[in-house]
Amino acid sequence: MISDRFGFDVTPNPQSITVIDTSDILRFGGQYFDENRELQITHEVVEGKIPLKGIVFRECLINSLPQDLCPEAKRDLASEFTRQSLKKVDKRKWMTAWKSVPSLRIRANLVYNSFELMTWIDALGGNSELDSLSHEFVCMFRYGKSLDFEEYVEYMTKRVQNIVVGLSPAEVKIVDALMKNRDASYHQVAEITGLSEPWVSTRINHLKRKYVLMELTAVPFSRIGIRTFHVLLSGPSWSDPTKLITKCPFLYDVRSILNGPWQSMARLVVPDCPENTRSLEQMTSILSDSGIACDVAETFSVGVSNSFYHYNGKNRSWKIPWVAMEGWGHRIKEESIDQLVERIDYPASTTDHYLDSLDMQILELVSQGLVSTRILRKELSVGQTKLLKRLKKLKSEGLIRKDWAVYNIGLVERIALRATDRKTSSLLDAWSRELPRTFLRFEKNRNLLMIVELPIGGSTKMMDTLRLLKWPITISPLSSGIWGHWKFPRRFWDVEHQRWRTQKNEIANWLSTLVEECENLAVETGSSQRDSLASLKHRY
Repeated sequence: MISDRFGFDVTPNPQSITVIDTSDILRFGGQYFDENRELQITHEVVEGKIPLKGIVFRECLINSLPQDLCPEAKRDLASEFTRQSLKKVDKRKWMTAWKSVPSLRIRANLVYNSFELMTWIDALGGNSELDSLSHEFVCMFRYGKSLDFEEYVEYMTKRVQNIVVGLSPAEVKIVDALMKNRDASYHQVAEITGLSEPWVSTRINHLKRKYVLMELTAVPFSRIGIRTFHVLLSGPSWSDPTKLITKCPFLYDVRSILNGPWQSMARLVVPDCPENTRSLEQMTSILSDSGIACDVAETFSVGVSNSFYHYNGKNRSWKIPWVAMEGWGHRIKEESIDQLVERIDYPASTTDHYLDSLDMQILELVSQGLVSTRILRKELSVGQTKLLKRLKKLKSEGLIRKDWAVYNIGLVERIALRATDRKTSSLLDAWSRELPRTFLRFEKNRNLLMIVELPIGGSTKMMDTLRLLKWPITISPLSSGIWGHWKFPRRFWDVEHQRWRTQKNEIANWLSTLVEECENLAVETGSSQRDSLASLKHRY
């Protein structure tokens, strides 16, 4: 079976089977040792709670995969292969055992769960996605590319984003309605789309099961006094300035820029207090003294635009008419149409509602995706009435909000556009409303950083179109994002004074590390900045 499907050499049959204690196993149910051809199984397998055939399937594939592949990757691929290979009853037992593998929080905004990861991939791409993944990892081994555990999780997170699921015409209508009316009920969506309410419910649940449509609960950072900054970095052409920002305690995510004057773009989320924001000025000074160009822009207001106008529901693909988009851009400018377009970005003021430690605990858990009442009660050890009352209060204050997100619909490329004058920002804002998905980030002076998600090939065509429009903007194709080490800063909330305290130690360690990184860069380049950096190192 393994040889026919994957083309791998199959592990020899075991010569002995031993029953061992659960505490001695590497993987649930048991393990196989190729050296002495011994299969070890647990009592759950003997008792029939975990199918023996499943252990054999999994261990055979694990021992057929490249040995340099990290253990978690081999377990995930082999466990999914087992799920696909077992019959109904055994498959149910296997999935129950697999679900028991605990999650691992790698960072505050990145959690690894073996069962959920592979279920997500299977729901999106079907059984054949396992074949593609196995081939990719074998090729990595062949070409000398190895991944440790964290790199594997990052790779799989990005890899999932590239699986494309087509939407039917009815699903396009439903998703479009939800994107524009996030609080709409199924009955209201049915009225908007002209579809029956049972059909709306059926299609929404179908898209949820495929992980294409997700109902999210978010905490708007600006409402609790957390400010957002975007940082653009550029150094020597051969360098990777991304590593200069990875230790920042405020780093939410960072992306490499594939072309253009900048090399990296990072998003920082900073609790509002003078010492925290001053550290960004210190960062800019250190980077500038080491020859790294740095552009820091604070987000004052945000907006999101979704448009399915150029989605072909029959072919289930995007067809953006770029020649027409060029003409539309000229018309917007010549006729000042941008002045007529309704504004979708509004600054969010910080709440003046009193927030105690329980409020902040709830917001921290919600920001981590823990939203069910049962889980919140368990984590907080509070009664249901008290919890529901707090949740109602936080929602009414706009500190917890519902949102919808749609994934894997073919928007696999990302491009950042930077406009540094009010008129160009206004033109871009109006023009972008016809694009599939756009994130608008305005500064207080209406300068704009816009991130656009496009179908394959869209980045090149968009750059060609913008060159013909001759608008004064910086265009930067982006890689997939890498999550930072940011954690919800609950412990720095001063309940008595209702304000954020500085993260003094974290900032000091980060700035010290930044100086060292810049020193290393100066040594590599033979830079004349070393004396200046030496004085900075003494200061930090």
